[in-house]
Amino acid sequence: MVEDSEDDARLMLRELRGAGYDLTHERVDTGAALEAALDRHPWDLVIGDYSMPHFSGTAALAILRERGLDIPYICVSGTITEELAVAAMKAGANDYVTKGQLKRLLPAIERELREARGRATLRATEASFATLVEHAPVGIYRSTPEGRFLSVNAAVVRMLGYDSAADVLALDMARDVYADAAERQRLVVHVYADAAERQRLVVRDSYSDRQYDNVEATWKRRDGRPLTAQLSVRAVRNGAGQVEYYETFVRDVTDQRRLQEQVLQSQKMEAVGRLAGGIAHDFNNLLTVITSYSDLLLEDLAPGDAKRDDVEQVRKAADGAAALTRQLLAFSRQQVVEPRVVSLNTVVEGLQKILRRVIGEDIELAITLAPDLGAVRADVGQLEQVLMNLAVNARDAMPTGGRLTIETANVEHDPDYARDQEAAAVRRFAMLAVSDTGCGMDEATKARIFEPFFTTKEPGKGTGLGLATVYGIVNQAGGFIWVYSEPDQGTSFKVYLPEVDATAERPTAVPGARVPGGTETVLLVEDAAAVRAVTKQVLERQGYKVLEAADGEAALQLAQRHRGPIDLLLTDVVMPRLSGRELAGQFARLRPDTRVLYASGYTDDSVVRHGILESGTAYLQKPFSPESLARKVRDVLDAR
Repeated sequence: MVEDSEDDARLMLRELRGAGYDLTHERVDTGAALEAALDRHPWDLVIGDYSMPHFSGTAALAILRERGLDIPYICVSGTITEELAVAAMKAGANDYVTKGQLKRLLPAIERELREARGRATLRATEASFATLVEHAPVGIYRSTPEGRFLSVNAAVVRMLGYDSAADVLALDMARDVYADAAERQRLVVHVYADAAERQRLVVRDSYSDRQYDNVEATWKRRDGRPLTAQLSVRAVRNGAGQVEYYETFVRDVTDQRRLQEQVLQSQKMEAVGRLAGGIAHDFNNLLTVITSYSDLLLEDLAPGDAKRDDVEQVRKAADGAAALTRQLLAFSRQQVVEPRVVSLNTVVEGLQKILRRVIGEDIELAITLAPDLGAVRADVGQLEQVLMNLAVNARDAMPTGGRLTIETANVEHDPDYARDQEAAAVRRFAMLAVSDTGCGMDEATKARIFEPFFTTKEPGKGTGLGLATVYGIVNQAGGFIWVYSEPDQGTSFKVYLPEVDATAERPTAVPGARVPGGTETVLLVEDAAAVRAVTKQVLERQGYKVLEAADGEAALQLAQRHRGPIDLLLTDVVMPRLSGRELAGQFARLRPDTRVLYASGYTDDSVVRHGILESGTAYLQKPFSPESLARKVRDVLDAR
């Protein structure tokens, strides 16, 4: 109560209490006192004496309004003149009355109190809703049809990478937010269209008359990085049906879309891998026949025979087909690998002469090998495939000549770096770097180089499997690849493989040395008749006695009938009714001393786990040559 007369204050309070009001009140007569009272307590009603000479009701009202307080204000005075009433109402008073007639205003006071409480509740609700919007985990904004933000919450600011809402409100959406300025215009025409246009357009059933859910657009952050924005939009219209502004919920679904793409790519790789496995099984059987008969013919032909060149061309074509099959299996991770401890230096040194012939005379080859390079555990044949594929790619990138550099080094990476590159949290790696001075790549090309069948070469000049094969091999070995390239500045591939605490093994086989034969008995089990026939011929030429069966059941029956020893079971892995592994298990109960050698054109979970041979398993990869068959059979028979 703003009143300088204590008697008048008591009189008005008596009137209010007589009407049944239980009042908490305070009398003030200065501006400072009113300020202090407002700080101490939330008030529902202010009664102010407008006739106070030193602190008028207008001044009291000004304090309330400066504080943004919506408190009913009743103007009182000893006498109410028309001039005073007009002044009070202009200043914002809710009503006016003489001090002795305050009781007459009680119904109006009650109404004002109810309305004030309602407004206070509404303000609290609005404030709570504003807080909810501001701190919502999804972006919420309003924008004009012309593409200006009217309001944004904190999530939108974070999403776009700006420092404040003021920064975002100053943006032009088409120019500064959309990666493609034309995309917003397309959305306005086809998604944010007015009512008449929406009736003409075909839109998704999930769109309501004014709500558009899960529309996706490509935005860009402040630093230029793209993001996939999922928009849920409502058009707010005026009485004439024209759009005044759009209310939009936006989510950054970049990671979800990337994950979906990875899953889709994985499914594609799995499908291609299954296809590759099926093709490899049949194709490698055919290649085994071609390569074996070619080698047998070459053995029989005299050195000067004119037919030798023809047979050698057949053999060369078969080798090319076998290499393509190995690539299919490698990138789909279905190739059987025989990992051993090896030095990358040994791999490079072993291929040095071949590399010089492959890259040609117009490309300089520089090799720098770390003398103290740590060993890795990997399949040597696959490592050779990695180096050859990278070298061939480098050669093709330098059609007019250049420099190819091959390096090895010991490298330490922190666990975070290795984890980001999808490698195990290993600190020490052996690094193989293959760098060229060729045409280089732009970012768009670099992003796709490991995709199967992606190639930048002319039709007929590349399969698109080379780098996909490299990626599959390195990933299977627990490593990762780093690529740096710029257009016209060359390319550098760095392959990182985890080092192992062991000494690298040295190769023991002597290339070109004649493989000794034997007189042991071999049971050959192969469902492909042509493969069975040529394998039998090769083994018999080596002096072995060969028993043959077309499937596992026939092999078991033959083993029961045969009276002599069976020293080796040479069996295909994938066969109808009884697999090679199941056959070997039953065979061991009949003849526990018989050694087992598996042969197949692709992996099978009964023999391998994740493409790696189980310990102690002897395996011969198809297509095989007579020499590799003879050598493997002799090794298995001679093994302890």
